[in-house]
Amino acid sequence: MRMIGMGEKSVVVCGKRLLALFSILLGSAVQAFPCDQPIMISNWSLCAIANVSAEGGAADWKAVPAWTREKTISAYFENEPRLLANHGLCNAKFHRVVLCQPGWETGDPDECSYLICSGYYSSVFGKEEREAYERDHPTAQ
Repeated sequence: MRMIGMGEKSVVVCGKRLLALFSILLGSAVQAFPCDQPIMISNWSLCAIANVSAEGGAADWKAVPAWTREKTISAYFENEPRLLANHGLCNAKFHRVVLCQPGWETGDPDECSYLICSGYYSSVFGKEEREAYERDHPTAQ
């Protein structure tokens, strides 16, 4: 049996640590951030799957997809399903939501909400409606 000297042992330990650090860096480089991915408008649709209720409250949850009730998702629309049903876009494939209220179109560029809202708006509404909106809201661009 061969004994590993102190110098050889520290090189082995250092090599293992370096390899672990390299794998962490490589893994984080591959990780995709929201704005690194192209926005596919086809993945987004209006969140309303039914009409909001006359009584409001808990009954309004029937107007939006069930997966939007998750605490991590409902925090984005302040746990208000009526707000999401009236002004939200949902990405059922990746379980993402964004609010597109008038005046909020610029959103948070780090979350690409501007790209989603303006892109979806452009794809849903015709040229005349879009031009009328741009006349009424010149700073929304």
